[in-house]
Amino acid sequence: MKINKTIILIPILIVIVVSLSGCITDDLFKSGETFESNGITFQYPESWQVVNSVAEGSIGAVADKQNPKISAVVQQVPLELGADIQEACSNNNKNLVKSPNYVNIQEVKTTINNQSVIVHRYLVNEADGTQKEHVATWIKMSNGKMYVVLFSAPLESYESQRSSYDLIMGTFKLKNDPTYDGSLASTFMEQVNRFFS
Repeated sequence: MKINKTIILIPILIVIVVSLSGCITDDLFKSGETFESNGITFQYPESWQVVNSVAEGSIGAVADKQNPKISAVVQQVPLELGADIQEACSNNNKNLVKSPNYVNIQEVKTTINNQSVIVHRYLVNEADGTQKEHVATWIKMSNGKMYVVLFSAPLESYESQRSSYDLIMGTFKLKNDPTYDGSLASTFMEQVNRFFS
């Protein structure tokens, strides 16, 4: 009786993927430094550092060591902006459109790690003639509080820095939140489990 080689290889591949998944996710998705303060935590690139922010409601900020114009600031959204992320984002946008230096790119509703978010991309023309691209990610967490993570980079650096934004948002979570695992590793494993189920 002849046994099909494919039938033997599939279970072996499944066993290898499952047994190595912990190593793979630890190495690929847990790189960089960890910010942990003011009830939040996230990872950021090793080439970045923690910085002080004067932005209203700021509870954490990191920036590229070589170019501080590349940064991410986490702000707790004040209640007066609205009761949910849609209302808060809309009210914030009303202030943005008043500026002649603001150029809207896009705004989308999506999910990151099973949390509803609004991602708003826009440009700001700086006084020195340069442009900065911003990505404001609005999210309401399990503690009932709303946060906005504002990633900013000069226009020419935006694409090369996208992975920094992905790392920060993929690992952003509340510190000691047992109901929410905001890691890219868990998202990756969900996709692997869906593929094999």
